[in-house]
Amino acid sequence: MPEPALAAVLVTPDRPSNMARTLAALRAQTARDRLQLVLVGPSHDATDVPAHELTGFADVVRVVNPVERMGSAQAAGTQAATAPLVMFTEDHCFPEPGHAQAMIDLFAQHDCAAVGPTVVNGNPTSLVSRVQYLIEYAPYGELGPKGPARQIPGHNSTYRRDALLHYGDELDQRLEVETLMHWDMNDRGLVTLNDSAPRSRHWNCSRFGPLLYFAWVFPRVFAASRARQGDTIDRLKLGLLWPLIAPIRFRRLFPYAVKLHGLPTALAVSPMLFLTLFVSAASEGAGYLAGEGNHGPRATDLEFHRDRFFRRGETYDSVPKAAPSADAEAPTPDAAKAAG
Repeated sequence: MPEPALAAVLVTPDRPSNMARTLAALRAQTARDRLQLVLVGPSHDATDVPAHELTGFADVVRVVNPVERMGSAQAAGTQAATAPLVMFTEDHCFPEPGHAQAMIDLFAQHDCAAVGPTVVNGNPTSLVSRVQYLIEYAPYGELGPKGPARQIPGHNSTYRRDALLHYGDELDQRLEVETLMHWDMNDRGLVTLNDSAPRSRHWNCSRFGPLLYFAWVFPRVFAASRARQGDTIDRLKLGLLWPLIAPIRFRRLFPYAVKLHGLPTALAVSPMLFLTLFVSAASEGAGYLAGEGNHGPRATDLEFHRDRFFRRGETYDSVPKAAPSADAEAPTPDAAKAAG
């Protein structure tokens, strides 16, 4: 068995079955024999995955660590890994079979610190799912620009392990808000890039209430972390200007909606898209002015058991895989800068 080339970090807050679908996607990898699995959970029982689900991998490491904050759990997994590359995974985002090999090849070809995959919508059959995908991942999908980028997809990208360990005791905080870490890497002269070869299918909320709850929780964590890294003047300026965030982001994201779904559907999702962006902007403003509150643990809870937020009758097996998009051209450079 060859030495592990890439460590896939899987986190569960409660039971091993929570990782089953992601593990199945990893078992289907063409480079499975070069993958090191790092299973992180709050107890030994939480990572007690059946042996038949772990066959064929280069190595399996189990880490007992509290999963009260995702950043802390991922940092523990990174520190326990021995492979030179670390890929973070989610229980609702499934890499396609060539994903891991593509990541290994890209790091061999490029002097980069991190690579973001192409993320496609796993359940594009509802307007709500389309809106969440537009906000979080459309700039990193098939229509987004590829190559060096200041920002890459959160939660599903791959990093050089030494680039992560550079942060030392701050790694858990950096992993809480990967966007800020990407900006810091670029500011220090490191390269982060998006590429079309590694591909993952991300499942989104398909009910409106959970969509707005997600929009209220995550931006406040982002803003509070960003505020801690700036001075008081910057924090106040960002906090007071929050009403401008929604229209700016809407202008950047609407071209993706048109190219992904056509103008009639883009117009149909526009009210929901703008309302969700407004809630997100208000949350961001609160984070700048009042801090995180209790949103950090809430954000971690929302990372797991995504099927809680599906429409009645919708399951991972009830929605067929969408064919790769045939849309030809990427959106304008201005639209491509939209944050996820």
